[in-house]
Amino acid sequence: MDKRYSWKRTEDIEVDLADLLRRLYRKWKQAAACAVAGAVVLSGYGWMKGGDGKDAAAPGTAEEASLTEEEAQGVAEAVQLKRETGSLEAYLENSILMQADPYHKDKVILLYCIDHAKRQELPRIMESYLNYVVNGGAADALKKSGSSAWKMDKSYLAELMTAYQKTYSSPYQVVVEDAADANMQVEALFYVELTGKNASMAGQMAKDMQSVLETYAGRVMKQSGSHKLVLVDVAKSVTVDSGLQAQQRDKRALLSSNQASLKAMTDAFSKGQMEAYQEEAGNEGEDGQEEDTDNGNKGLGIKYIFLGFAGGIFAYCGVFTCLYLFRDTVKSSGEMKRMYQFPFYGELFLKGGGGKLGEPDAYSRRRAQVLNRIRLACKKQGVAWLYAASDFLYGEQEKECLDSIAGQLAGWGIKMEMAENASLDTALWDGLAEAGNVLLVCRIGTTTRQMIDDAMEFYLDNGISVLGAVAFSQDK
Repeated sequence: MDKRYSWKRTEDIEVDLADLLRRLYRKWKQAAACAVAGAVVLSGYGWMKGGDGKDAAAPGTAEEASLTEEEAQGVAEAVQLKRETGSLEAYLENSILMQADPYHKDKVILLYCIDHAKRQELPRIMESYLNYVVNGGAADALKKSGSSAWKMDKSYLAELMTAYQKTYSSPYQVVVEDAADANMQVEALFYVELTGKNASMAGQMAKDMQSVLETYAGRVMKQSGSHKLVLVDVAKSVTVDSGLQAQQRDKRALLSSNQASLKAMTDAFSKGQMEAYQEEAGNEGEDGQEEDTDNGNKGLGIKYIFLGFAGGIFAYCGVFTCLYLFRDTVKSSGEMKRMYQFPFYGELFLKGGGGKLGEPDAYSRRRAQVLNRIRLACKKQGVAWLYAASDFLYGEQEKECLDSIAGQLAGWGIKMEMAENASLDTALWDGLAEAGNVLLVCRIGTTTRQMIDDAMEFYLDNGISVLGAVAFSQDK
């Protein structure tokens, strides 16, 4: 170091991140107040912006009203076509049937027998099962089964399953019709056909469908008549389905046609038609319904409140950090040890301070440590008289603390006196020069580095020895 500043270890100032975060945490109330203020300001701005948006909608309405009947009809047709095209795109993208390979269609056929049923009740029983599978009841049950494989739209699941009966030949029908007794027990067969995107999916659906139909059988027995549902056979099949192939081609061709038609219609629009189309089409939700404007405004308001809250916290933290970095004050005892050559005897926490260090026993222990370090330094250097000198006015608790230390040092034959604003109070200079020794007293967060430099320069220029330093902590 420069000879002029021989009391310094370094001119470099290291940022104590832990101390910065600790001090910032203690200011959480101020940060919360800034966050609330930011939320209020930005929510007000969002409300005003929303109001302006509503007012700005008036010119568009007037523009739409200026369209001729033929132009307005063209806009309505384009909006309807856009809605249909969007629905078709969603269907082709999400439908399992539309994604299945028609040249390698995996399916499973379940053959069921309705046994021990009365002839008069058999039609009701049979139609209950067929209706349950074909018209969506089984699809609902699969979705509610809890399996993640069936977390899809009901319409996409329902088109993967069907149920049917075989048409029997005349001899079989004659045998059944000749049964004169209405209470005679008869049996009938029906098929449940399940299609999957692959063999694994078809097999899993078959297992789950068996469980669903077994559960449903109890309901049918109560509503339609006593019987027994028996799974006769399970057949896995891989087929080439030309009908599915034609269906997929027709859907894709229809999508391409709709997209081309929509582009041709919008390309021919006038400026007024295009504005009306964009406004109407922009207000359409995915389900083809107009979105709730109030819900949109509410979502926008919540967004502004959140941004304001986060912005308020960020702004406070930024300002606090800048003040922490650019203020010249000594911020911690660790900084005193890192920057200066003279001995630092410790930090004195005042009674009533926050945390465990503010408790009476902890305060006394810390004061005893500092006191004994000063005593040993005085004994080693042969100091019998010194001043506890500061560049600020002592508070009441600080005076009490120094009086206590002075009283105990006196018991060891060491005289210590207090000196406030020592470098400015000329009445004290003679006493300081006579004693020839000072204990530099600092206050964390108040004493600046420049104050320490000025005090050290004053003492050394006047031949006054600096025994070391202590610091009062004002943290709460």
